[in-house]
Amino acid sequence: MGDPPLIADSTNSHARPQPTHLPISEDDDDPPGSSGLHPRTTRNRNVDPDADSVVPTVKDETVVFEEPSEKSRPIPRVVRIERAPRLRTLFRPAHPIGPIPGYRASLKATLMYTPLNICLLFIPVSWALHYTHQSDTLIFVFSALAILPLAALLGLGTEQIALRTSQAVGGLLNATLGNIVEMIIAGIALKECDLALVQSSLLGGLLSNLLLVLGMAFIVGGFRFHNQEFQPMAAQLNSSLMTVSVISLLVPAAFHEYLGDRLGGEEGPLLLQLSRGSAIVLILIYIAYLFFMFYSHNHLFIDTSPSTSQRSSIRSSIQASESGTILPLSQVDVPATIHFETVKVNVPVAIGLLIASTALAYLTAENLVSSLNGLVEHTSVSKEWITLIVIPVISNAAEHVTAVVVAHKGKFDLAMNVAVGSCIQIALFVIPVLILVAWGMGKPLTLLFDPIETICLFLSVLIVKFSIEDGKSHWMSGVALIGVYIVIALSFWDYPAANSIQPTSLVCT
Repeated sequence: MGDPPLIADSTNSHARPQPTHLPISEDDDDPPGSSGLHPRTTRNRNVDPDADSVVPTVKDETVVFEEPSEKSRPIPRVVRIERAPRLRTLFRPAHPIGPIPGYRASLKATLMYTPLNICLLFIPVSWALHYTHQSDTLIFVFSALAILPLAALLGLGTEQIALRTSQAVGGLLNATLGNIVEMIIAGIALKECDLALVQSSLLGGLLSNLLLVLGMAFIVGGFRFHNQEFQPMAAQLNSSLMTVSVISLLVPAAFHEYLGDRLGGEEGPLLLQLSRGSAIVLILIYIAYLFFMFYSHNHLFIDTSPSTSQRSSIRSSIQASESGTILPLSQVDVPATIHFETVKVNVPVAIGLLIASTALAYLTAENLVSSLNGLVEHTSVSKEWITLIVIPVISNAAEHVTAVVVAHKGKFDLAMNVAVGSCIQIALFVIPVLILVAWGMGKPLTLLFDPIETICLFLSVLIVKFSIEDGKSHWMSGVALIGVYIVIALSFWDYPAANSIQPTSLVCT
């Protein structure tokens, strides 16, 4: 007779668990500690029987996935999450920092950073043309060329400081310092009572970041990576906040369009009251957004996702294991080296670069704004096209370069924070603050923007929402965004000059 069947002794607590097939977690954006599968490989190493997660072991150059027994699992208990370590994680770089260069190497890297640095020679030229009262067209052209390298150097200084932080904090720094040129131009125009320039330049900055900067980042990143993935919940939050900002602009426009005739002379004071109250609400929303990002839900903004190639290789290894295929160790993608962030400029030089670039940008932007009206009189280009397209592209040069560079490196969360985060900061903080500053200066700046410009912004926010809400994108999305931006630019080329849309009772003095 044959041998009797073997029956496993259920009382044997030391029995080695058998390999089991495990489901694949499809959520690639789970934060650390989630239920997603994160395998690792070890060579000739025993599995810790007290481990609470599934880990593979390597024997004879093969990978085998094993699951700990039920008796070895610890009893679940409620653990209080401490906020302080998670808050410090946001200010911890995603990768180790490389060697810190000296002052001479930092200055050399600054001078050789971009070929646009040759345009720094146009700074004294633009000043000389302004103070000798030359043609406004020449002053505008040379001032615009001089601002380009200054914006790029602002981006360099910000990027080098942001290397010491996570991608969320780095994106906020890039958005804040990248908006310096726009805030300078808007402040100068506000001082000169050119309220239309203030509104058009800021709204043009929103269009430029949403469509041009984000579109170029998707295209450049898409040609190197098949799919670009980022935190979907953060992307949905950004879309919601941009929708809030558009609503704050649509309500005054509807108020003026449908109630202006009924209110008569009372429209101006009511519109100012609505705009100033809305500005306070928007600032509070932005403060709540910062609290959400850095404290209450900061795990959504921590750099936890591996690169696209690493994800796909790990997933294919797990799928092969589930199908019964034993992969050789040589075919399992295990990172062998540690990536170090390349530091071009040390912190003192980066801070000095930011201060010097901001001062030079302010002096040059004054010449650019003063020559704008003369340029419009001597050319056939509309003023709205210059203020909505040209000036924002020049002032957003730093963000444009930064977003494209980090997208090429695979840092898609940082690219999103630079492009969309900059729009959120302009819409929820910069514009409301300018409303309140104008209130203190006695100037009637409101949230009543040009209706056509407001509609273009609404449609732009809509297409961006559809492109990023699932946390994934590709180069075709970038093509669509840039196509929309070109259509908007063409529509404002011959935009007719119109009288101020503000109520007649609001006069800036």
